[in-house]
Amino acid sequence: MRRLVLFVTAAGVAVGLLGAVPAPAGAQTGDVTALCAARIEANNAQGKAANLAAITKMLAAAPESLVGTVTQIRDAYKQQGDKFFNSEQGLQLVSQVDTYTYDNCPGTQVPVTAIDYQFQGMPTTLPAGATKFKLTNTAPKEDHELIVFKLTPQGEAKSPDAILALPQKKARQYVDQSVSTFMFAPPGQSGYGLVDLQPGKYLYACFLPQGGKKKGTPHFKLGMEGTFTVS
Repeated sequence: MRRLVLFVTAAGVAVGLLGAVPAPAGAQTGDVTALCAARIEANNAQGKAANLAAITKMLAAAPESLVGTVTQIRDAYKQQGDKFFNSEQGLQLVSQVDTYTYDNCPGTQVPVTAIDYQFQGMPTTLPAGATKFKLTNTAPKEDHELIVFKLTPQGEAKSPDAILALPQKKARQYVDQSVSTFMFAPPGQSGYGLVDLQPGKYLYACFLPQGGKKKGTPHFKLGMEGTFTVS
């Protein structure tokens, strides 16, 4: 369920929880480990076929409490394609799944707080392996996002500010998009990201514009950016 491309701004909509969804008949395993692996696979899926394959794996492994939610994700994605993940419905449904994976999947929990305009609690080093980010936005009005990308060897040798200043097409050569995750959180809410971190250097940033204005200063230019190392 890849909800972003390099340096794309998240949709400015609230991420909340939906009410109960009826579960369809069918055999689900309730295998948390398989669900978590499928969620990581979905995070990096490219194209409709790959996304649907990952979502189908998630549905097969989902516990009863998530079966209806993942079914809605699958059915809506079949109709809407990638647009679904940046819609209000998509953000709400995926938030339900990601809240569950943060609480139940194995891996390192990384709680991060977003304020205007800093990330608080982001570590400078992390162990390799499954990692669960939780972004809590305590800002009074501003939406915030946390996008994490692994840098290529060429990117590790370049300053983060220089990469962030590049046009999107040129910046791609310095970023390994196969290892990335994304979180979006309106004020007073949380967003989640699950990723299998590989050894190397990572860049993170918030690309939303100040005040939500089209030509507002990107938050990373105000201080919401940094790097960490995975070993």
